[in-house]
Amino acid sequence: MKVKRILTPGEIIERNIIFLFAVFLGGFGVAVVTLAEIGTTPISSPNYVISLHSPLTLGMVTMIFNFLLMVLQVFIVGLKYARAHALVMLLQVPVTAVFASSIDLGMFALKPLLPEQMSYLGKLCLILAGSGIMAFGISLQVSADVAMVSGEAFVKALSQRLKKEFGLVKTCFDLSLVLSAVILSLILSGFSTVEGVREGTVIGALSIGPTVRLLLPRIKPRLERFFTRRNLNHDKSAAGLIPAARHEQFKPVITITRQYGCGGRMIGKKVAQALNIKFYDNELIALISRESGLDQDLVERKEGRLDSALLYQMVMQDFSVPLDKSLSSADAMFVATSRVIRSLSMQHSCVIVGRGADQVLKDNPYVLSVYLYADADYKIKFCHEHYQQNEMQARESMRRQDNGRSEYYQQYFHASISDPRNYQICLNVGALGIERCCSMIIALYQQIVAIPEAQTT
Repeated sequence: MKVKRILTPGEIIERNIIFLFAVFLGGFGVAVVTLAEIGTTPISSPNYVISLHSPLTLGMVTMIFNFLLMVLQVFIVGLKYARAHALVMLLQVPVTAVFASSIDLGMFALKPLLPEQMSYLGKLCLILAGSGIMAFGISLQVSADVAMVSGEAFVKALSQRLKKEFGLVKTCFDLSLVLSAVILSLILSGFSTVEGVREGTVIGALSIGPTVRLLLPRIKPRLERFFTRRNLNHDKSAAGLIPAARHEQFKPVITITRQYGCGGRMIGKKVAQALNIKFYDNELIALISRESGLDQDLVERKEGRLDSALLYQMVMQDFSVPLDKSLSSADAMFVATSRVIRSLSMQHSCVIVGRGADQVLKDNPYVLSVYLYADADYKIKFCHEHYQQNEMQARESMRRQDNGRSEYYQQYFHASISDPRNYQICLNVGALGIERCCSMIIALYQQIVAIPEAQTT
């Protein structure tokens, strides 16, 4: 079940105003970085080179380039899809106009204020200032969540057509622009110099992603509270990402968080069978794929842990577009996973293994959060018996899986996965055994099930 909050007319206007202001900041930041004259942003680099060898300004070339991307989107997605989503695609026109105009306005307003002979330290300060402005603008764009600029929309369309991860296509797109800028510069300068791509390009690329990561969690919740201030039923803790729910909407649910090699899936399945309730582990993959729109194979490979795609976001970010449905599919997958888990918890009682379900359902008063752990010897033996792994393979799997789950938990919930305060019960599987752990979980669940029944009678 996909839940989407209906926006009021006032909120739509406010979001669009914030979004256009954020786009303006993004273009202004590009101007600041470009005026440092030690490189510009990756997506602006070929436009900048063309502007140096033509009567067109950087903003004019940027507008032409973005309009070209809009036309290419039609060929990529097909005319039928373009007609069905004409309004969404047409919204890129005013966004592009604001972005391109802000670049030229920034260049025009700031250039007279800068000294003709600027020190190298001053140029570095300009790069950092421009990157900070762009990071702030990107954070506002993501928080407004109303439209896409043409660069992001083009990459999204291309990734869907190629059935490749957005982050990979985005990185290749940015690299191709930088390479194009280098080739164009060499040709137009008679192979005498490279323009537009220098150390400033690298500095900006390395600084913008982490800055957005720092700003976004602080800006988005505040803006969501501002946008939804008229909605008395808004759940402030969810920051607009996960639908709010009343207690009576929830069903009793068992969540199982575990160390690798503790038999969490086996225990969860036994408990679900004994209680005659639904069981979800790998069964969630198809639901998450449907909710997120991501390929099911991609979800199966990458959901439930951070992956290298997040590094793409930090290293080669397109400064002119928001991070919504970002370079990494991990963020989109997290939101989709959370929505699926909450939806299931409102439909029927069930057992859910992993995926931070205990945190996603913290406001469910009928949740039984279980943490399973064991010593290394037990887990190695379990891996040998059930996964046919030798000791070296088992230890490597334990290290990799546990680290991935811990990073995921820390990244999205800002908590330690092994903190016992996150759970109602922590069980040492090695000391208690699988059957006894199952019996204890079942007994506790049966007590929790009696709570809503007692309240209704």
